[in-house]
Amino acid sequence: MKTSTLAGIFIALVMFILLIIGIVQMSKFAEHKGHSNVNQCPHKLSQRHVISLSEHHLNRSVMMSLGDRFPYVIAITRNATNLWTFACFASVILMQWIVTSAHCRVAGYIHRAILFNDFAHNQTFAFPILYWRLHEKYNSSLAKYDIAVAKLNLQNYEPVMRPAVFDESMVTDVEASVWKTVATMDKKLYLTNHFDKYEVRITDPGKCYESYGVPVDDSIICIDTSIYEDCFVHEYGPIFSGDKVVGIIAVKPVDCEMKVAIFTNISYFTNWILRTTYDG
Repeated sequence: MKTSTLAGIFIALVMFILLIIGIVQMSKFAEHKGHSNVNQCPHKLSQRHVISLSEHHLNRSVMMSLGDRFPYVIAITRNATNLWTFACFASVILMQWIVTSAHCRVAGYIHRAILFNDFAHNQTFAFPILYWRLHEKYNSSLAKYDIAVAKLNLQNYEPVMRPAVFDESMVTDVEASVWKTVATMDKKLYLTNHFDKYEVRITDPGKCYESYGVPVDDSIICIDTSIYEDCFVHEYGPIFSGDKVVGIIAVKPVDCEMKVAIFTNISYFTNWILRTTYDG
């Protein structure tokens, strides 16, 4: 074989090896960028919460462990096409019911209640919602009366949930439940199976009025999160005091600099909840 031919083969082989090395380096760079997006503030307004409803069967040990997580939080999703998107959070009450924000329900959409979502293992445990009951005075243009109850279809599900309690008494010490998310390279947020609890303060209603222009009365609670650097621009909550559900979010901050949020006062609507769920 001629020397020139061997030299050509050698050069081609070297170029092929360099090409492979370049592809590997680009792949590592893209992967690094994907991980860096996760470490940044996950509450980008351009991101969307997305739910993968795989409905993989969970083993009994996992199912039983769900009942130990308390206060119990439900994530509500909705869809009008083939994509389930996150809507809001709720608290389990009265075993078969959940209490949540009225703005969570959107007419024409199918809604489901997620009890468990493990993004890493692609597992979801969700319930159909039989029907909703929104407060009669709710108006989507206002923050008041932003409360609803929904009945879950538990006919074919093993009961593992412990409902939160509620009553008319006021509380001073509250904590917000935050369901953690993970960001992906396509700028979507997925729910994980991890929760955080933040001790928050009930603050002067005037702060919420100054921030949102919403008149504050006994039916809503103004919550201050200024002691945290975290960003709260997405739906979170509910807020609890021990085993008691205290509030569900009505108005969330519009940017990361705002540190007050308006919650519907569950205690104020105790009679409405009992009356509305009585014949259900």
